[in-house]
Amino acid sequence: MRFLTLIPVLLVALPALAQEAPVETLHVTSRLVEVSAVVTDKTGEPRTGLTKDDFTLKQDGKEQAIQYFSQGNELPLTFVVMIDTSGSQRTFIDDEQRACDVFFETVLGRPQDRAALIEVNANVLAHSDLTNDPGKLHLALYGLHYDQRAATATRLNDAIYGLSKDLLAKIRGRKAIILISDGGDNGSVTKRADAIAEAQRDNVPIYAVSYSAWNDLPQRGFANSPVRPGGDPGMENLVAWSSATGGHVYRVSAGTTLKHIFGDIAQELRTQYEIGYALPSDTTPKQFHKLELKTKDKSLRVQSRNGFFTNP
Repeated sequence: MRFLTLIPVLLVALPALAQEAPVETLHVTSRLVEVSAVVTDKTGEPRTGLTKDDFTLKQDGKEQAIQYFSQGNELPLTFVVMIDTSGSQRTFIDDEQRACDVFFETVLGRPQDRAALIEVNANVLAHSDLTNDPGKLHLALYGLHYDQRAATATRLNDAIYGLSKDLLAKIRGRKAIILISDGGDNGSVTKRADAIAEAQRDNVPIYAVSYSAWNDLPQRGFANSPVRPGGDPGMENLVAWSSATGGHVYRVSAGTTLKHIFGDIAQELRTQYEIGYALPSDTTPKQFHKLELKTKDKSLRVQSRNGFFTNP
C-alpha cells in the first residue's frame, strides 16, 4: 500500500502509478482536444455504430471539424476505482469488495486495459498500480478496511484532482474515475471547482456511485444504516463531479445493487466514443471553454464533458 502525497496547498502531487507493460495508446499533439462521449437512446440504452458524420461539435459556440474519431473498444481503457472508507462508509465496505471483484473480472477482458484501486479517507492510498491482472486487484480489494484513525476526513476533491492531473492526464484513450462514496468531502485542500476543472482539462469522466445511509438501504439488511430524514447532502457533490465531466450518477438502493450498477458502468465504458478536434489558434489560455457535443439525430442523448480550462 502506498500513500499518495498530498501537498497542503491547492495542488495535489501523486507519484505516477506504475504500469506493468507498455500499452499502445492514441498518440496526439497537445493541440488536439479529446472528448469522451456515451450516446443513449430514449430508453437509456447505449447507441453504438455511429460515425463522426453523426455528430456536431462546438467550442464556445463555434462549430469545429472532428479530426479524430474512435468507437468503443478500439482504444485501451484505463480506469481508477476510488473507494471512500471514511466513518460514514464503514458499513458498506464488505459489499463494495465483493462487487468490485466481479467488476474487475468483467471489464479487464483485454490485455491492453488497466485499472487501479484507490482508498480515500483522511489519506489517499494506492492499493495497486495500474494493472490488467484481476488477481492483483482482488488482493488489493481485501486490503481495504475501516481505520478509525483515518476515518475523520474524506479527501475526495484532493483525490479527484491528483488522480486526474498526475496519473490520468498522461494517458490517451478511454479513461475514467469510478467513485464509490456518499459524496461528503471533508478535509480536502482542493476546492470542488478546482477538482472538476482538472478532470475536465484531462478528459476524465467521473462515474459517481452513491452508497449512502440516506438511501433506502435497510430493506437490504443494513440495519445499522437507517434512512435519515431530509435530503442527501453528499448528492450535490456527486452530481457536480459527474455532470461536468461527462460521467453519470448512480444510487445504490434496495432495488438497485452495486453489482447491477457496475454492470451498467461496464456497458458505458465499452461503448464510449473518443472524439478529437484541433484547438483553435485563437483560444484564450487560462479560461473555461464551453463544449457542446450533439448528434444530428435529436432523439439521442450525448453524455460528455461540458467544457474545459486551457492551460497557461
